[in-house]
Amino acid sequence: MSEKELREFFKFDESDLAANRAGQLSAKQVQVLAEGERGATRIFVGMGIGLVLLAALITYVVISSTFHEGYSFADLSNDQKVGLTLGLGLPWLILGFLAVGAFMGARGKSDFSVQKTEGKVKFVKVERNVSSTNADGTSSSRTVQQYELRVGPTNFENVDEKLLNMVDEGKVYAFYYAKAGKIILSAERTRKGK
Repeated sequence: MSEKELREFFKFDESDLAANRAGQLSAKQVQVLAEGERGATRIFVGMGIGLVLLAALITYVVISSTFHEGYSFADLSNDQKVGLTLGLGLPWLILGFLAVGAFMGARGKSDFSVQKTEGKVKFVKVERNVSSTNADGTSSSRTVQQYELRVGPTNFENVDEKLLNMVDEGKVYAFYYAKAGKIILSAERTRKGK
């Protein structure tokens, strides 16, 4: 393993590593994590707006199909009134709940405090079922093989296979990572492992 390759792979330098050793993020790491969080916020806001618009579209479709050709609310039977109420209420209740969740997710702040794990490195190949929705609306699942990096008591899921050639399995390393998302910030082989 080359220290240079490891630094290039995780995009950190000596100042980043020094800050991480002290339990802090470097200014560069703060900027990168903040940009990622802004992107996630935009996604959550977009989802929330999309859900509200979908509920509004459903409302328009239900109202226009119910009151076509000049019918009024007074012309509807009790069953039709209940159906209209459910047709309008349920989408707003369900989609509104999801939209509120999306907007709250956009407001939440992630905990990017620096964590450290140290220990012997082990790579484990694991199989996971991945679900996806096809273009025709049906869902399917498939099994994929991924690598897990285990450092002491900590697991990092779905690591790039290239890392296997950069880190000496069985040797002792220290990995510094952001708590939210377990984003690896920097790593080093420790004196214990030399």
